Amino acid sequence: MSTAIKAARLLLVALVLAGCAPLGLLYSNTVVPYSKKFSETPIGTKSCVIDLHQIKEPISGYNIYAEWSWRYILNEAQKAGIRDIYYMDKKTLSILFGTYKHESLLIYGD
Repeated sequence: MSTAIKAARLLLVALVLAGCAPLGLLYSNTVVPYSKKFSETPIGTKSCVIDLHQIKEPISGYNIYAEWSWRYILNEAQKAGIRDIYYMDKKTLSILFGTYKHESLLIYGD
């Protein structure tokens, strides 16, 4: 096998594990729109962040996990003075094959 093919394979594995490809296995940190309906969506002047956390046991295969959230969407939006929610983004941090996952909902509105 040529050195170029070995280097290409190593680069591909490194990108996937580091989160530079669509699926980061060891670490990924992404922000995506929660909804894709943007026609005539106003931007809004206020925003707030709601944090969601999850820890998953990766070995047994029984899908054992714990989730916790410190706030609910409407309560936090109201605390931030948001009466009309226009759109949300979802930020996801995933470490070690999803063993630890932290999600944040970024809410925008007036």
